[in-house]
Amino acid sequence: MRPYDEALDQLLNDVGSIADVSSTSSSGSDAEPNAVSVPLSDAVGRVLADDICSPINVPPKDNSAMDGYALRLNESNAQNQWSVVATRLAGDASELFVNPGEAVRIMTGAEVPDGADTVIMQEDVIRDEDLIRLKSEKGVDDHKVKENIRPVGNDITEGRIIVARGTRIDASHLGLIASVGIDSVNVYRRPVVAVISTGDELVEPGSPLPAGAIYNSNRYFLLPMLNKLGCDIIDYGTLKDDKEVFEKNFSEAAAKADFVITTGGVSVGDADFVKIVLDQLGNIDFWKVAIKPGKPFACGRLSKTSDDAGYLLGLPGNPVSAIVTFMLLARPAIEQFSGQTPKPLSFLPGRVTENVRKRPGRMDFQRANYSMSGDGQIQVTPFNSQSSGVLSSIAECNCFMVLDREQGSLEAGAKVKILPFREWL
Repeated sequence: MRPYDEALDQLLNDVGSIADVSSTSSSGSDAEPNAVSVPLSDAVGRVLADDICSPINVPPKDNSAMDGYALRLNESNAQNQWSVVATRLAGDASELFVNPGEAVRIMTGAEVPDGADTVIMQEDVIRDEDLIRLKSEKGVDDHKVKENIRPVGNDITEGRIIVARGTRIDASHLGLIASVGIDSVNVYRRPVVAVISTGDELVEPGSPLPAGAIYNSNRYFLLPMLNKLGCDIIDYGTLKDDKEVFEKNFSEAAAKADFVITTGGVSVGDADFVKIVLDQLGNIDFWKVAIKPGKPFACGRLSKTSDDAGYLLGLPGNPVSAIVTFMLLARPAIEQFSGQTPKPLSFLPGRVTENVRKRPGRMDFQRANYSMSGDGQIQVTPFNSQSSGVLSSIAECNCFMVLDREQGSLEAGAKVKILPFREWL
């Protein structure tokens, strides 16, 4: 069995990135370039193909951080008093100059008029008609030059990279890009993923359940998770356990998609044809990973002659094993191919609340729930069943308790590392 870290490294190396694939040879996308320009309104969830550099300073000029009065603090008069000569609102760019002894009523976000070096917030001022004075007994000594002024370029300087190539764009990025006046961005095309369920025993939800059959649950977690990763999906539904059917559909999917993701058929049963057909049509990079759950994970290229044919990721059929291998192996592979840098696993330290059973030999991802104790420590409680067929363990838990390959059983109170996973769902 391949250790998890080695398996992931090889998978990422073999899959590569869409940034390195020629647009004329990309599987399933011969007519579509790998980078396209899209309006900002359509960019959420897409991966940037270029750095976004700001064409302007933000703010473009000094502006007020408060409602108050713009004046010359370093040339204040002995009476600690100023005459209010004008009012400036946000968006007002009319010519205005502040002389010694003068003040301008100014609103938050408005440009600081020439000649002014400070904005005194209105709560610190007493106004009598067109005259203002400071409330403080110390007067100007309680204030500093440049107070409440946001200087030009305080947020963003012209030419600065504000969003880097390879970033998956979210709402915060959209606002940032819009704030510098850019209305379209170059993004990579979406990865094309063919999804294939396998097994004579599978029945779609809503249909009667014959004896010996089970409902197909794997398809219903795969599709939304692939959507969340920004993929274009070709859904092949469920294939019956027939080697010739597998060969025909796998070949067709490999010509259309960057990835072919299957569930089931990768173990050693008489009807487990996925690995057999992968070996026949292309090349197996590796099969079996030293993790629990999820050992029977097969991957490789669905062509012996082309590196551009679809890459097959064969997930186990057991629901929890399928979800775990998708999260830990398929997800980072798709992220990297999309042009992103795969997000590293972010472990947190905790302590288990009860004894934990573990046999050395495989890296174990046990389902658990974590919470914060009164003393600020993370408490970790394992789910009551670690069977790979208990799908409720994923729905009811918020983390994996990660036990290293040679780790044995643990006693209550032992230190453990956890991997929160709800965000991936």
